[in-house]
Amino acid sequence: MTTIIRHLLNTFFKVEASLWAERRKAGGASSWGASSLLLSLFFLLSLTACYDDLGNYDYHELEAVAIDTAGAGIQPEYAIMRFDTLRLQPKVYFQGQEVTDASQAPLDYQWTIFSATSGVGANAVVDTIGHQRQLDAVIARTGGNYFVQLVVTNRNDGIRQFWRVPVAVSEVFDGGWMVFYERADEPGYSDVALIYNPWTKLNANYNRHYLNLYETTNGELLPGHPIRCLDIAVSLASGNNYVGLCTDYTLVGVSENGIEKALEFADFFHEPPSTMQPIWYGQHGSGVMSGQSSEVLINDNHIYTNTYSYSATEGRTTRFGVPKFDEGIGQLAAWNAEVPQTLNYGIVVYDQTYHRFRYAAYNSAQLEEFAPQDPAVAAFDVNNTGMELLMADWGRGNSAGAALRPFDYLLMSRGDERFLAVTNFSSSTPQDNNIGVGLYPMSALCPDIAQATTLSASHVGSFVYYGAGNKVYTFAYDSGQPASVAWTAPTEGEEVTCVRIMKYYHGTIYAYGLVPRADNLVHIATWDEQRQQGHLYQYLINPASGILDTNQCYDYPIPGRVKDMAWKFSMQ
Repeated sequence: MTTIIRHLLNTFFKVEASLWAERRKAGGASSWGASSLLLSLFFLLSLTACYDDLGNYDYHELEAVAIDTAGAGIQPEYAIMRFDTLRLQPKVYFQGQEVTDASQAPLDYQWTIFSATSGVGANAVVDTIGHQRQLDAVIARTGGNYFVQLVVTNRNDGIRQFWRVPVAVSEVFDGGWMVFYERADEPGYSDVALIYNPWTKLNANYNRHYLNLYETTNGELLPGHPIRCLDIAVSLASGNNYVGLCTDYTLVGVSENGIEKALEFADFFHEPPSTMQPIWYGQHGSGVMSGQSSEVLINDNHIYTNTYSYSATEGRTTRFGVPKFDEGIGQLAAWNAEVPQTLNYGIVVYDQTYHRFRYAAYNSAQLEEFAPQDPAVAAFDVNNTGMELLMADWGRGNSAGAALRPFDYLLMSRGDERFLAVTNFSSSTPQDNNIGVGLYPMSALCPDIAQATTLSASHVGSFVYYGAGNKVYTFAYDSGQPASVAWTAPTEGEEVTCVRIMKYYHGTIYAYGLVPRADNLVHIATWDEQRQQGHLYQYLINPASGILDTNQCYDYPIPGRVKDMAWKFSMQ
C-alpha cells in the first residue's frame, strides 16, 4: 500500500506542476494556485485514509496507585528539633485497595528530605531516609526548611506517585555536655556526642543524647584517635564560637550550634606547618580580662598560641602564629597550664625529657626558665622535678569565685612511685621562688594508682578523682588519709577511661552562674573491651567531700572509647 501511495503522489505533483506552468502563461496562476492547493490537500487526505497501521500495540489500563493522608493523623507541616524522630503514616492504595503489610502490591517506596529553598548558598543535597511505606526516621539535617517527600513506584509499569510535606528543623546546641571518643565501629576515627539533661543544660526539662554527631553532620569520618574537645569562648554570644576537636592526626573546628566543620587544620594558622601531628589542644588564661587569653596547640613538638579578644558579636578572627622556640627543649608533654594569670605568663608547658616546666612571657615567642626555687618554701623545683608528667587537671587554689585562681594538679611518676604535684601558675610570677606549692606521695595511700587512666581535680574541695580499672577513687590529698572508692562500675568488664567534674575555665562565665551544676556534678566514662561498648554515668556529688549521691543517675550508651569530655559553652 505504501508503494502505491508514493507512486500516486509522484504522478500528482508532476501533473500539478505542468498545469501550473500553463496557467501562469495565461496570467491566472494566483487564483488557480489557491484552488489547486485545496484540491491537493483533499487528495492527500484521501490517500492517507486508505493507509492501514500494521503496528503491534498492546494497550491496557494503568494500575491505579494513590497516596491519601486523610484520616492518617498527618499535619500540613511539621516543626521538629534536629535528631528528633519523624513518623509519617500516609495511606497507599493499589487498584482501589488499601495497601497493608500483608499486601502483595508491586510497589517500591522512597522517602527523601531536601531543602525547601534554592539559589545561592542553598543546600542541594537530597538524603534518602526510608524505603518503607511508613516513615520512622531520625532527621539529622542541620537547621532549616525542608520538604520530606514520598515516591511510590509501580514496578510493573514504572509509573510514580508523589506526596510531600514541609518540615522545619531547628537546632540550637547552645549548651550541654560533650563526649569525645574513638569509634568502636571505626577504630582509628573519632566522633563526638552531646548530652542534654537538667544537670548539663540550664533550664532544660528534657533528657536527650546525640551520638556520632561529626559524621552525621559532615558526612565524613574524623581521622585519628581523640585527644581533646574544647569550646573556647571567643565570643560571649553563644553560637559565634566553634568547638575544637583535636585528634592525633588533625585539628578541626566545628560550629558551636550545628557541629558543621568550619575550620580545617590549615585554617587555624597564618602559615600552617608542613606536618600534622597534634598531641595537645587547649587554652590559656582564666577569661577574666579580654585580650589576655590564648588558644594553644602542641603540634610536632612545637607550641603555637593564638591570643584573642572576647567580642559580644564577632567570632574567631585571629590565628596561630609562629611557634615558640627554645633550642634546648626536649619532648613536650601533652599539657599546658590553662588558667594562669596571663599578664605573668603567655604559656606554661612541661618538658618531659628534662623534667622541667618552661614558660613564655605574655606575647613572647621565647621559652624561658623560672627563677631559682627555694627548697625552704617550695615543695619541689619546677626547673628540675625529676618526674614524668602523666596527666593533669586544674582545680582548687587559694581562693574561689570570680577571680578563679586555681592551681594545677599533676599526676607524676618517679620510677614506680606516684606523686600529686600542685603548682601555682595562677597568681605567681616567673620570678617567684615557691611555684611548686605541694607534693603529695600517692603510692602508699592510693590503691591502683599505678594503673590510673584519668584524673580530675575539684575546684571547691581539696580532693581529686582518679580512675583505675573499674573504680573511681577519691583522694583528699591534704588529709593524710588513704584514697577511698567513690564508685564501682555496675557491669563486669567495664573499665574507667575518663572522669571529669563540671566546670569551665572562663572566670566571668563561671562567676555569673552560667555553668550548670558547677563543681557538684561528676561525669564517669567507661569502656567494655569484650562488648566493644562505651558508657557515660553522671552523678551529683558533695563538692566539699567528693561523696557521690548514687540515688540519682543519668546513664547513656556511648559507641566508643571515651578520651575526653567537656562542657559546651552557653551564654544562657
